[in-house]
Amino acid sequence: MIKVAYLQCPTGISGDMCLGALVSLGVPVEYLTEKLNKLGIAQEYKLRVELVQRNGQQATKVHVDLAHHHHHEHEHDHHHGRHLPEIEKMILTAELPSRAEAWSLAVFRQLAVAEGAVHGIAPEKVHFHEVGAVDAIVDIVGTCLGLDWL
Repeated sequence: MIKVAYLQCPTGISGDMCLGALVSLGVPVEYLTEKLNKLGIAQEYKLRVELVQRNGQQATKVHVDLAHHHHHEHEHDHHHGRHLPEIEKMILTAELPSRAEAWSLAVFRQLAVAEGAVHGIAPEKVHFHEVGAVDAIVDIVGTCLGLDWL
């Protein structure tokens, strides 16, 4: 059976909104957590589901709560971003469902191509600051897992 889902996002969609929509459609948050933990970042985040009201509509929001989250002006060895090869390795070694793996890799590779073009560097040299951060990895891979689950 073919399943079709339409996303109507005239002003965009955030990762937590997309994950929330998938959970609302029936994707178990326990499934997402189990699979995402295989990325090797289980100690860095926790998923939290919340029912919210937005513009008179009830919605499901999935928060990615980070284990280490504070503002600072000093420099030390926090892992705020990653390069494409590191993200690819995380995905390839996680034993994700094949479609979710392929889609996740495709998203990050396309982002690396776009970022590389903007900065005039090869995709594998791109240092993802926001996209390579734990919450963005969880949002992107989690969305791919959720779409595959449906």
